[in-house]
Amino acid sequence: MTHARIAGSAFRTPPLVKMAELAGHLCADPGGDTVSRVVGNAEIITKGMAVNALVEDPRWWPTRQRMDRGLAEAARLGRAAILEALDGAGLRPPDVGLLATVTTTTHSAPGLDALAPSLGMRENVQILSLGPMGCYAALPALTTCAHWVAVRRRPAVLLAVDLFSPHMQPPPYDKEAAVVLTLFGDGAAAVVLLPEERGSPGARVVDAEQLTVPEHAEDLQVHLGDLGLRIRLSPTMPDVVASAVGIPAKALLARNGIAWGDVAWWAVHPGGRRILDRVEEAIGLPEDSVAVARAEMRQYGNTAAPAVLGVLQRLQSTRPLGPGEPGVVLAFGPGATIWAVLLRGA
Repeated sequence: MTHARIAGSAFRTPPLVKMAELAGHLCADPGGDTVSRVVGNAEIITKGMAVNALVEDPRWWPTRQRMDRGLAEAARLGRAAILEALDGAGLRPPDVGLLATVTTTTHSAPGLDALAPSLGMRENVQILSLGPMGCYAALPALTTCAHWVAVRRRPAVLLAVDLFSPHMQPPPYDKEAAVVLTLFGDGAAAVVLLPEERGSPGARVVDAEQLTVPEHAEDLQVHLGDLGLRIRLSPTMPDVVASAVGIPAKALLARNGIAWGDVAWWAVHPGGRRILDRVEEAIGLPEDSVAVARAEMRQYGNTAAPAVLGVLQRLQSTRPLGPGEPGVVLAFGPGATIWAVLLRGA
């Protein structure tokens, strides 16, 4: 069977803001002390903020202003990520056959897909705009692109961008609002997929498995309101993910005849300190794999869809999969949805 392989990738963020400084800036607001406590416990040191709240205050912006600013910032960040990923794959924009974009925070038509002509892609490049799916979005988007490449035998680019700083909510801050404010950072990730060729470097996208836990669908939700995005993040989410994440992972490995201990590494979505703690404990993930996700979280926070692609890039650059060697990517998000993707070294 022919597969697509990941031939290039890039992860970009806006300038990083120190979380201690952000907490100090908000300390006089109602609930500011709650933000300080959450920041102190979150283990997130910095995160990217396209709209730096230390310089300008978006908290009372109407939705249209948030969306307009978000699209402009997302396009700038996405453009840089695509060009870096293409360069890493040895390609130019006219070589691309498919541009797929996925975002939960930017709603517009045209939206990020308008990058195609501005980058110099061909007029007949195929466009696929996906979203909103939240934190797991990169994995269904990645498998969709991989299927297209395997069939069409042409290069594809996947761009995932999520910017939360334009959607920063006003006070008062209870614990849930403080967690959302602390956890989510801005980021963009681009992946270039090429048809599989014998001896070519990269990781093949082999198979995928999804699980949804409908009884917990309300535990994590993202909706559009009068002041931008409203995020519902229940404190039960880490336990829900931990109890279910092993199910699609085990099904994926069993279907492909792979023993759990034979997986070289696990790229885990850095959804937060408690989620990583509970997932590591529940399914016995290797400490070195989880350490990479923790490092991504400490530096950038949870950037939603781009986050797990950033973890994947770190792992593949520091410990690339050998020929035929398996790696697994795990992501989870709204609707209590979990995705697992199987990669093999090319």
